[in-house]
Parts: sequence; structure tokens; C-alpha cells
Amino acid sequence: MARPLYYLNYSIGDHFPRKLLSHALWLAGLAILCLAVALPAVAQTPAPNCPDCNLILISLSNVGADRMSLYGYRRKTTPHLDRWAEESLVFENAFTPASWTLPVGVSLFTSLQPYVHQVLARDLRNALSPDLKTLPEILRDHGYRTAAFTGGLDYFAGFSHMRGFQDTVDNEDFSEFKTTIPQAKAWLAKNSSRKFMLFLHGYDAHCPYYPAPEYQGLFTDPKAKSPLADPRACIRSFASPEPGQKFGPVFKAAACGGLRIHCSTGPEVSLTSRDVDYLSDMYDEKLVEVDALVGGFLESLDAKLLEKTVVVVFSDHGEMFAKHGRFGRAANMRGTLYDDVTHVPLLMRFPQGPRRRAGGLAQLIDVMPTVLQVLGLEMPRNRQGAALLPALLSGAGPNRYVYAGASYGPQDTYYRYGSENDMIRDEHWKLIWEMSFPFTLGDRPVRGPSRQTVELYDLQHDPQELHDVAKAQPDVAKELLDKLRAWRDAIRHFPGPAPATQTIPRKILDQARERGYW
Repeated sequence: MARPLYYLNYSIGDHFPRKLLSHALWLAGLAILCLAVALPAVAQTPAPNCPDCNLILISLSNVGADRMSLYGYRRKTTPHLDRWAEESLVFENAFTPASWTLPVGVSLFTSLQPYVHQVLARDLRNALSPDLKTLPEILRDHGYRTAAFTGGLDYFAGFSHMRGFQDTVDNEDFSEFKTTIPQAKAWLAKNSSRKFMLFLHGYDAHCPYYPAPEYQGLFTDPKAKSPLADPRACIRSFASPEPGQKFGPVFKAAACGGLRIHCSTGPEVSLTSRDVDYLSDMYDEKLVEVDALVGGFLESLDAKLLEKTVVVVFSDHGEMFAKHGRFGRAANMRGTLYDDVTHVPLLMRFPQGPRRRAGGLAQLIDVMPTVLQVLGLEMPRNRQGAALLPALLSGAGPNRYVYAGASYGPQDTYYRYGSENDMIRDEHWKLIWEMSFPFTLGDRPVRGPSRQTVELYDLQHDPQELHDVAKAQPDVAKELLDKLRAWRDAIRHFPGPAPATQTIPRKILDQARERGYW
């Protein structure tokens, strides 16, 4: 019978000749020392320390990690970022806190979950308290020159989470990197000699997907035509089929666009699997274009500038292509918290720091505390994110669980529907909870009683989240649902002022609807 380890240790100490034992222990110690020298000393790697360094933040927006060759996608969609990653710390498992840009952007600059900062709509309760300092405000107050060149809409300079940016341009909503990158380059030419923060963003990868001519045909048939008659339209659907099922021979969806009041009023289109593949292929072509633009910008940065600059590349969220019967991210009524949307790229490049791939679970709310720690600045109290590097460099995972969640308010005047959508995930299991509420569109009832769904996925055996095992694994589902409820309960008691309402230009709402966004 095998003896326990403590017994073996005792036996050696009692019965081995002392002289032989001392030699054996000396040799063992020498072997351990040699092994420690030979192996990478991850636990002893010092965290990057870069006081007064510059900061460049780049949001790819609507680019999921699963569609990037950087993260193992079958197509070479991100060759430039693949090379940039060789000089960066690449987080393999980073997750966004919501499925659309506005609440994510607020979370990024406040290190708070959407349910805590409560900015969940463009037109109501959209103004953070002045007491809640944002990342650009903190850096500005420490002598940084701050600038943001964005595609507008949810990064509209007048929104409260954009407070602290001193230099901005009022770009058209849905502007792309071909507009914002030249602006950023011109600004850097005048300001790179001083301490600065630069935020760069573009809506390139949002629907509709029409890459520049030189990228068309990389993955699509140049002779084929888009299944959409209206080039402004975006596919939006969620109603069919049930989770875990694929759509049938023909997929029914709404073609949203053209200033319609709500996505559900768009004309119905019938898509075959070939049509879905065509739209997906166009998206991949657009990603190659995004990669060329962003990669070109990164490669243009002066080597001396990079010696004193922290660069963070991430995405707000990814996209869905008919998986689980859903196009887009929040569709008509419900959020989309599958990994296609929530698993996002996150790369951090430090002048002196780790250059490797990092496991463990990271969240976008962790970006702000991580950056502030590297820059040697104090993190405000009562924030929810954690600095990623101490745990990571000690060999531990930064987070035991990651969460996402947002509500789409049934009480709002602009939003004529309602739901709550939450997710909890570790490295093995993922649970998605959704609650949809009854609502009306004008005087017409659109949906009946409230409906609650719970989905559970075994990520080790089903990384694509195709098979809901909530009924087959009731104990796991209950445990994660209890943890998710405890998280929600803790959030309700998290200290912080509620947002007020600020008036924003009407064109922002109209532009969003015209592109099929709520």
C-alpha cells in the first residue's frame, strides 16, 4: 500500500544515515537552485514601474477575440497586431462588462460595473456625478495633456465619462480609424514632447461591413452580392431559435436602418446559411482593414516615444452572426453575453515589462487600476477593478470569476422594451441569466409576461457555447446562479452617487437608429 507523503518524509529522516542524508539534501538543494535558474522566474518578475510615462489607449470596438488570428482564429485577420503582441503582455482571457459600447466605455474610465455607474442609456441617467473622477480627469489633474479622437456616438465628447479630455474633435457619429488616426498623428506631432494621454477609437467593425476596395474579395466572392438591399441596414434578430440550436434552412431577421423607430419595425429578410457566411466573411475583411490601420499607427510610433509610453489595445465587445439565433449584440430585446461578444482582446505594452501571453481571467474594469499603478498614481476609493499585474506576476490568476451585466430599461421613453442580462464565468463554467419584461410599442402590446432563462455551458468541452447543460448539471447551475445573485446584491449596496440626466444632441439618437442601434 502506498504511504502518504508525510510518512515517507518521516521514514527518510529516521532511517537514512545522517551523512548520506546531508549529502542527499545538499544535492537536492543544488538541483532546485539550478532548476530555478533555468526556468523563467515568473513569480519574481517585478511589476512594471513607469512614473510619468505617457498612455495611449486604443479601442478596436466590435472586435471579438475569437475573430482575431492573434487569438487563434483560422484566418489571418490581424497580422499587424500579431507582431505587436510579440512586444506586449497579451491577456488570453479578458472580458467586457456589457454587450454594447456606452456602458463599457463608462466602466473603462471609472472601473465600475454598469449596474454600479448606472449609465445604461444614451438619453436618460447618462451623467456621472462630478465627484466620480474618470481616468482622463485623474491624469489631467496630474499634469497630463489629454486627447481623444473617436468615432463619436457613445464616445461623444459631451458624455460625462469623457470628462477630462482637453483636446477632442467633433467627428461624425460612426467615424472610422481612417478619420481618427490622422487626427491622432497630427496631435502627437505637436504634443509628444509633453506628458500625455491619448485615446483612439473607430467604429470600423460595426455593421454594415463594407471594407475598402483593396480588402474586398479576400474572403468573399467578388461576384456575389450582399443579402441586404439597403446598404445602411444591419441585421438584428434574437427570437429564434432557442439557445443551443442552429437556425434552419432560412433565417428570419429584421433589416434595421433608415431612421426607423425601432429595430422590430424593419422589413423582414430571409437569409440562408450562405448569406450568413457572406456577411461573416465581409466582417473578416473589415477586420483585416482595421488591423492594417491600427497596426500602421502603432508601427509609426517613434522608438524613443515608446521608451516612455504605455500602450493598451482592447475592444469594447465582439459580434454575433446568427449563433443562437442572434445577430449583433443586444438584438431587439435581449443582451448577448456569449463569448463571441464578451471575450475581447487586451494587450498592454510597457517600456520595461513582461512580453508574453497571460492566462487567468481579466476584466476591462481592471484596466484603469492597472494603468494607474504602473504610472505610480493612486487609485480612487470605491472602485471595483483590480490591478492585474501583482497577481499575474506572482503566478496567480487576477480574478476567480468575471461578471457582465446590464439592464435595458422598460421605464425609459426612448427604450420601448426591457430586459436584464447577466453573466458569471470562470475558466470551466459559464452561466447566463436573462429576464425579459412585458412592454408595449405605442398602444400595441408587443410581449407578454416576464420570462426568465438560465443557460449553462461547459467551456472545457464546449468552448463555442453550443450546448446548454443547465438541466444536465443542476448543481453547477445553482451554485453559479447563487454567486451571481450575491454579486447583484453586493452591487446594490456598492457606494456611489446615482447619475443625473444631461441633454445630448438629438442627432446622436437618430444616427444610432439609422444604423440599426437602439
